[in-house]
Amino acid sequence: MTNRNFATLKLSMICAMGLGVSAMAPTTGAAASAGPYRAEATLATAVQSATDKDVDGVTWRCEGDRCLGQAERRNSLDSYMKECRKVAAALGKLTRFYSRGREMSPRDLDNCNRAAPDALESAAYVPRTAERPPVRSS
Repeated sequence: MTNRNFATLKLSMICAMGLGVSAMAPTTGAAASAGPYRAEATLATAVQSATDKDVDGVTWRCEGDRCLGQAERRNSLDSYMKECRKVAAALGKLTRFYSRGREMSPRDLDNCNRAAPDALESAAYVPRTAERPPVRSS
Protein backbone atom coordinates (compact mmCIF):
# COMPACT_ATOMS: atom_id res chain seq x y z
CA MET A 1 0.00 0.00 0.00
CA THR A 2 1.44 3.36 -0.96
CA ASN A 3 1.50 6.40 1.28
CA ARG A 4 -1.14 8.07 -0.85
CA ASN A 5 -3.53 5.10 -0.61
CA PHE A 6 -2.90 4.83 3.12
CA ALA A 7 -3.62 8.56 3.61
CA THR A 8 -6.86 8.25 1.62
CA LEU A 9 -7.95 5.23 3.64
CA LYS A 10 -7.14 7.02 6.90
CA LEU A 11 -9.11 10.13 5.85
CA SER A 12 -12.10 7.98 4.82
CA MET A 13 -12.14 6.23 8.20
CA ILE A 14 -11.97 9.53 10.10
CA CYS A 15 -14.86 10.96 8.04
CA ALA A 16 -16.96 7.84 8.57
CA MET A 17 -16.34 7.95 12.33
CA GLY A 18 -17.30 11.62 12.45
CA LEU A 19 -20.55 11.01 10.59
CA GLY A 20 -21.39 8.09 12.85
CA VAL A 21 -20.86 10.12 16.02
CA SER A 22 -22.87 13.08 14.76
CA ALA A 23 -25.77 10.81 13.79
CA MET A 24 -25.87 9.29 17.28
CA ALA A 25 -25.73 12.61 19.18
CA PRO A 26 -29.14 14.27 19.61
CA THR A 27 -29.56 17.88 18.65
CA THR A 28 -29.23 20.34 21.51
CA GLY A 29 -32.73 21.78 21.14
CA ALA A 30 -34.51 18.43 21.11
CA ALA A 31 -32.57 17.08 24.06
CA ALA A 32 -32.89 20.21 26.18
CA SER A 33 -36.69 20.35 26.46
CA ALA A 34 -39.85 18.92 25.04
CA GLY A 35 -41.16 22.39 24.18
CA PRO A 36 -44.77 23.56 24.25
CA TYR A 37 -47.47 20.90 24.10
CA ARG A 38 -50.71 21.19 22.12
CA ALA A 39 -53.50 18.67 21.60
CA GLU A 40 -57.08 18.76 20.35
CA ALA A 41 -60.17 16.74 21.15
CA THR A 42 -63.80 16.78 20.10
CA LEU A 43 -66.44 15.78 22.63
CA ALA A 44 -69.42 13.54 21.87
CA THR A 45 -71.55 15.81 24.07
CA ALA A 46 -70.91 19.55 24.00
CA VAL A 47 -70.37 21.46 27.25
CA GLN A 48 -72.90 24.17 28.13
CA SER A 49 -70.29 26.82 28.96
CA ALA A 50 -66.54 27.25 28.52
CA THR A 51 -64.72 24.89 30.86
CA ASP A 52 -61.09 24.56 31.94
CA LYS A 53 -59.73 21.33 33.36
CA ASP A 54 -56.22 20.18 34.26
CA VAL A 55 -55.38 16.69 33.02
CA ASP A 56 -51.93 15.39 33.94
CA GLY A 57 -50.29 18.84 33.78
CA VAL A 58 -52.10 19.92 30.60
CA THR A 59 -54.76 22.64 30.73
CA TRP A 60 -57.74 21.63 28.62
CA ARG A 61 -60.17 24.39 27.57
CA CYS A 62 -63.48 23.21 26.16
CA GLU A 63 -66.06 25.37 24.38
CA GLY A 64 -69.03 23.57 22.85
CA ASP A 65 -67.70 20.24 21.59
CA ARG A 66 -64.16 21.49 20.86
CA CYS A 67 -61.33 21.15 23.39
CA LEU A 68 -57.77 22.41 23.20
CA GLY A 69 -55.06 21.10 25.52
CA GLN A 70 -51.97 23.23 26.10
CA ALA A 71 -48.96 23.17 28.38
CA GLU A 72 -45.76 25.22 28.40
CA ARG A 73 -43.77 22.00 28.68
CA ARG A 74 -44.78 18.40 28.98
CA ASN A 75 -42.52 15.47 29.61
CA SER A 76 -44.46 12.27 29.87
CA LEU A 77 -43.75 8.62 29.36
CA ASP A 78 -47.44 7.93 28.77
CA SER A 79 -48.32 6.20 25.54
CA TYR A 80 -50.52 7.95 23.01
CA MET A 81 -53.41 5.68 24.04
CA LYS A 82 -52.93 6.28 27.77
CA GLU A 83 -52.90 10.02 27.14
CA CYS A 84 -56.22 9.72 25.28
CA ARG A 85 -57.76 7.60 28.07
CA LYS A 86 -56.86 10.21 30.70
CA VAL A 87 -58.41 12.99 28.61
CA ALA A 88 -61.57 10.95 27.91
CA ALA A 89 -61.89 10.03 31.60
CA ALA A 90 -61.68 13.71 32.60
CA LEU A 91 -63.66 15.37 29.79
CA GLY A 92 -66.09 12.71 28.59
CA LYS A 93 -66.48 10.55 25.49
CA LEU A 94 -64.37 11.75 22.57
CA THR A 95 -65.17 11.65 18.85
CA ARG A 96 -61.73 12.95 17.85
CA PHE A 97 -58.28 13.07 19.48
CA TYR A 98 -55.15 14.71 18.05
CA SER A 99 -51.84 14.85 19.91
CA ARG A 100 -48.12 14.68 19.19
CA GLY A 101 -48.77 15.34 15.51
CA ARG A 102 -51.03 12.29 15.16
CA GLU A 103 -54.75 11.86 14.59
CA MET A 104 -56.21 8.88 16.44
CA SER A 105 -57.93 6.31 14.23
CA PRO A 106 -61.65 5.58 14.81
CA ARG A 107 -60.80 2.08 16.10
CA ASP A 108 -58.21 3.37 18.59
CA LEU A 109 -60.59 6.15 19.64
CA ASP A 110 -63.27 3.57 20.41
CA ASN A 111 -60.76 1.61 22.53
CA CYS A 112 -59.73 4.85 24.26
CA ASN A 113 -63.32 5.70 25.21
CA ARG A 114 -64.07 2.19 26.45
CA ALA A 115 -60.94 2.15 28.64
CA ALA A 116 -61.41 5.70 29.99
CA PRO A 117 -63.14 4.68 33.27
CA ASP A 118 -60.16 2.43 34.03
CA ALA A 119 -57.81 5.39 33.51
CA LEU A 120 -59.79 7.41 36.01
CA GLU A 121 -59.66 4.63 38.60
CA SER A 122 -55.92 4.05 38.19
CA ALA A 123 -55.21 7.78 38.44
CA ALA A 124 -57.17 7.98 41.70
CA TYR A 125 -55.61 4.85 43.17
CA VAL A 126 -53.34 5.57 46.12
CA PRO A 127 -51.90 2.49 47.82
CA ARG A 128 -52.44 2.30 51.55
CA THR A 129 -49.55 1.91 53.88
CA ALA A 130 -49.71 -0.70 56.58
CA GLU A 131 -51.11 0.76 59.77
CA ARG A 132 -49.02 0.38 62.86
CA PRO A 133 -50.61 -0.72 66.10
CA PRO A 134 -50.70 2.05 68.71
CA VAL A 135 -47.62 2.28 70.88
CA ARG A 136 -48.39 1.74 74.55
CA SER A 137 -46.29 3.49 77.09
CA SER A 138 -45.41 1.65 80.27
